[in-house]
Amino acid sequence: MEAILLQGHSGTLEENAFDRLVREHQRRIYRVLLAFTRDPDTAETLTQECFLRAFERRHTYRGEARVGTWLTQIALNLARDHHRSRRARFWRRLFWPRRVGEVTPPAVDIADPHPTADQAVIARQRLAAVCTAVEKMARKQKTCFLLRFVDELSLQDIAEVMGVQVGTVKAHLARATGTLRRQVGAREASCEDI
Repeated sequence: MEAILLQGHSGTLEENAFDRLVREHQRRIYRVLLAFTRDPDTAETLTQECFLRAFERRHTYRGEARVGTWLTQIALNLARDHHRSRRARFWRRLFWPRRVGEVTPPAVDIADPHPTADQAVIARQRLAAVCTAVEKMARKQKTCFLLRFVDELSLQDIAEVMGVQVGTVKAHLARATGTLRRQVGAREASCEDI
């Protein structure tokens, strides 16, 4: 159905169909981009750019993958391009925390709506440790990890987005989660020694 919407006839019908596609996929694409950029403004801008590119290139969509997968591929390419630019690296260094106690990343969710001060500090420290560990992951491991645990894509969808086999996705996820456990565990152990 989505493929038909993309390949419709020119004119108002096609634009209306594409508007519906945007409404259906916009939140998910935004979450993917927010996970990669950690900046709500940048994620919003890149989300708009993603749909602009998709609209401009809608006639190149071949229907081999689902539309959501195709949009995620466009979003990932935009995120990679964004991270490559010198300007993006400057802003990322400026706003993304490198040590516990610095500005916390956007969208910090703490499970308990009324945590004690100690619980809130521990939750922020753990989140900072996880974010730091994810930031240090190899690119493919980081991509697999974020698509699986932030965007909650299936292994098959991740494989399609990345253009690899499901087994490769599993291997990247195993390495990523192992690295995360070691780094966060080591960090928490060092904090307990204090």
